[in-house]
Amino acid sequence: MGTLEDFLQPVDESLLYSQPDSIGSKIQFYWDDKLEENSVAIIGCPDLRGSGHANKFSDIKVIREEFYRLVWNDWNFTLYDLGDIIPGNEIEDTYFVLKKIIEELLEMKVHPIILGGNMGLNYAVYKALYKLDKPLNFTAIDTKIEMGNAGEPLMEKNYISRMIVEEPNLLFNFTNIGYQSYFVPKSVLRIFDKLDFEGVRLGNITENLKESEPIFRSSDFVGINLDSVESYDGTLSVGSTANGFTNREICALARYIGLSKQVKVTGIYNFLGGSYNKMNEKLVSQLLWYLVDGKNQQQYYENEEYIKYIVLHEDKELVFLKDKHVEKWWLAINFDSGDLSTFLVPCSKKDYKDALEGNVPEKYWKTFKRFL
Repeated sequence: MGTLEDFLQPVDESLLYSQPDSIGSKIQFYWDDKLEENSVAIIGCPDLRGSGHANKFSDIKVIREEFYRLVWNDWNFTLYDLGDIIPGNEIEDTYFVLKKIIEELLEMKVHPIILGGNMGLNYAVYKALYKLDKPLNFTAIDTKIEMGNAGEPLMEKNYISRMIVEEPNLLFNFTNIGYQSYFVPKSVLRIFDKLDFEGVRLGNITENLKESEPIFRSSDFVGINLDSVESYDGTLSVGSTANGFTNREICALARYIGLSKQVKVTGIYNFLGGSYNKMNEKLVSQLLWYLVDGKNQQQYYENEEYIKYIVLHEDKELVFLKDKHVEKWWLAINFDSGDLSTFLVPCSKKDYKDALEGNVPEKYWKTFKRFL
């Protein structure tokens, strides 16, 4: 427990809101030897160094004020707010501390939610997940896809490159949701294609937000860049743009993230703070609420029984599995040899319908190639 106590500044108790049925009346700020298993822990990490913005730190105090005022929705687990990581002299110090804290929380089987800071913090999360010693799937909700020089100091522009080139490489798949074409060069998309990574344009995902659910269902960690949310006054995040997800859409995506039993760490990054009417803080507090509420809904997805559908395509059979109780689909990919006989890929009903029309889902081919 030394890491948590040594490197975290406790929450200012003046922020407490103790009205009955409020989060402020239920959230925990103290613990004895360790946190409860299957709990959720909020960690403030407001370090913006590495984002390229003039502000060095996020102002997340008001987010907490607004979050504590929201309703405790009869959640069946303990929710902690561990306070804020004390910034290091250099951004690398913050990365190191965050990694150690995440490692400790994962060992206690706690789901961390990181609040504030720049997207480069995803790299620290990735390194913390090394202890699982398994291939990792990362999903970013981001308006841009940046793959800068991995040899330069770690920052937002090159953290993905670091994940790709450094050994041991445990990054099995990376998906970017909500990128906007005028921010992403074709050269980057070509690299993405060669690596069999997936990029989903903003317009494609907003047509049907439910198509994001299978992506999160197979993700080990998710980073939400608040730059991906439309902000007309430019005060929400360090790279605010006019186009992006609406407030309702980003909250819906947060709920899908929470529903995923696979996701172990979630980050909400690049919050700037300081809106005159607190609307930005209210939005992020509600985004947090949907994340936590989604996790609580996982109990309704425990008993998985499948209906099997087979689609014939030329010389192969495409096997789809559908949960009998909820709208969840998988594509079962069979391998003829090796240690792995069958690999389940989360998919959607749309993938099944496309297969019926003779179109093999792209995720089928990408999965095959990753195991070659």
